[in-house]
Amino acid sequence: MSYTAFLLAPSVFLGDAFLPPRLQLLDERRQVVGDVSRHSDLFVIMRWKQGERAALATYRRSPSRLHVLFEMPPAGDFDHEKQRPLTPTEHIKLFGRRLREVWGDQIAFVDAGHIDDELHKEGLTRHPLTELLERARLAGVAACPAISLSHSVTYRKACRRFVEWHPEFPICVRVEATHLDSPTFQSDLRAMLDDLGCGASRSLLVLDFKTLETSVGEMQDEFVELIADQIADFPFLHHWKGFAIALSSFPAAAKLHSGQVKEYPRTDLSLYEKLISNPKGLLRTPMYGDYALDTSPIQKPQRRTPSAHLRYSTPRMYAIAKGTSVKKPHGYEAIFPVADLLTSQAFYAGPAYSQGDSYIDGLHRRTASTGNAAKWRWASTDHHLTSNGERIAEIYGLSRVLELQHVSAPPTQGDLFAIEVSSSARKSETR
Repeated sequence: MSYTAFLLAPSVFLGDAFLPPRLQLLDERRQVVGDVSRHSDLFVIMRWKQGERAALATYRRSPSRLHVLFEMPPAGDFDHEKQRPLTPTEHIKLFGRRLREVWGDQIAFVDAGHIDDELHKEGLTRHPLTELLERARLAGVAACPAISLSHSVTYRKACRRFVEWHPEFPICVRVEATHLDSPTFQSDLRAMLDDLGCGASRSLLVLDFKTLETSVGEMQDEFVELIADQIADFPFLHHWKGFAIALSSFPAAAKLHSGQVKEYPRTDLSLYEKLISNPKGLLRTPMYGDYALDTSPIQKPQRRTPSAHLRYSTPRMYAIAKGTSVKKPHGYEAIFPVADLLTSQAFYAGPAYSQGDSYIDGLHRRTASTGNAAKWRWASTDHHLTSNGERIAEIYGLSRVLELQHVSAPPTQGDLFAIEVSSSARKSETR
């Protein structure tokens, strides 16, 4: 059986002599930020949206370090800081500063495949991937490229330039289920690494299974066996700098009525636990990765009025609580009954669990501001990252002593959402 059968089908380079002090310090930390080898760590693939990325500055750290890959969506999404959609050029040029605000000088991988087109190249002298990575570097952030066999020739050239310019930094290689099914997969992968001039020892490998079919829950043993067999047959298995598996059973399209809470089995984490439960049958243990709480296909942004809702996770299930549209007469106060609904559930962890949970409890008590769609997504993602870190640390028996914060003087939840959306701007908000 094929692997896809289990899945839902759907500026000029600055030399070191010209680097400002912050970048010289970043270069001195290259060996440190490139250490991504622990199987007990966490990996997350996130959209470059305010709600998701803000959670990186607030979630409660655990001994399982978090590694992040951002997928850059097309420009046009509503920007809560500018209170309008960003142009393609702004979408790219603001990347470095905004990444530093939430992630400090920690390493982040970036997949720019969705902006690898003429629209996003307009007005730039270099490929959009190069622009993103170099703007991050100028901001003192260690951003590195993610690449797969599906990326274009021009994208690969941009990745190769990064490899040449920054010989001490890693890249991320994403291998999807469709790639595994190809009879020429191994030779194609070797050829890509040769073309990039980058060996496996400099690369974080991600087996990227995306969204799982509901039916996988009934075939977990078979699916785990297939994954273990593929891992055993993978080229350079023990040479990759890091190794992760990314998968999620969060529903890509959920249909709920207003006032409803719906629970979904979380098979991704149980599959991972089953996979690592037989160490003798697993030649290398991958770190666990997922897509936070958004597995919907990345599409060109569309203008639509959001419905009030909150997403939630536990190690065994996902949940969505939905309210009414934020159109009049409800407005953004539509989130209050949603919070009431969520906090009344047995699985709600309580206000002390995370900053996101504290905010949700504040909505329930009417002591927190209504916020907006981005703030609701932040609260959900903050809880999810905290929950994942706690569970993976528990699985591997790690100490509960927390690591130091990633970000020096990280912004608070209030700082991240200090600018509220005006009523006129909210009407044009992109989902």
